[in-house]
Amino acid sequence: MTVEEILINYNKLGTEIIETIYTDNYLSIGGTESTETLAELAGITTNSRVLDVGSGVGGPSLHLAATYKCRVTGLDLVAPNVGEANDRAKTRGLDHLATFETGDALDMPFEDNSFDVIWGQDAWCHMPDKEKLIDEVTRVLAPGGTVAFTDWIETGAIEGNKRSDLLSAMAAPNIAKIDDYRSYLEARGYFILVADDISELFTSQYRDIMSALAKMERTLSEKFSLKIYRIIAERNNCVLSGFESGALGGSRMVARYS
Repeated sequence: MTVEEILINYNKLGTEIIETIYTDNYLSIGGTESTETLAELAGITTNSRVLDVGSGVGGPSLHLAATYKCRVTGLDLVAPNVGEANDRAKTRGLDHLATFETGDALDMPFEDNSFDVIWGQDAWCHMPDKEKLIDEVTRVLAPGGTVAFTDWIETGAIEGNKRSDLLSAMAAPNIAKIDDYRSYLEARGYFILVADDISELFTSQYRDIMSALAKMERTLSEKFSLKIYRIIAERNNCVLSGFESGALGGSRMVARYS
């Protein structure tokens, strides 16, 4: 999965489809409930300077800005998503708190020690080099700051064509294990506060998504085409199979940087 393939999956049409399937403003499962849980664990306050890495169309960032009145910067590789997120911030009167920039998470356009909280919501699975991502996160995070993220992780054996099919369906170049993230963080001086396997929650949420998707067949076929609906259903069934087989799961992690 190359950068070009990720951009294709998350072009304007792809983003619209994903948002339709998941929930308004989100390109990740769980929606605002997931955001609220992670925000509480991360200790978000009005004074927090938050960087949302892989911010999509702005759902988590805008919720944090609206709820906690904190400053949030979103970073995303896909320029149309960044433009859409900035438009939504302005429409909601949140553009004084939430701003979005186009950029590569592996080479962030920010100064050292710029943020108090680095945030990710089901987005880091799309990064080709997770360890380099944690290097960049560490560089831009202020001492004593917090990393808080959820992500799709590898929880069981995925071999051969099943691996390539699943990665394609996820628009991911590779999948980390929860122990990978733990080791990357601890090697850089983080203290792990939360390292939860939330695979059962992700599986339940994806079953709900697939149930809703089946009910949307006519609507999505009319809006996009029957061919596109069938591609959507096939890809998402592949993801659900990954969750249900125990090969694919979810993690919620919070770590403090000393």
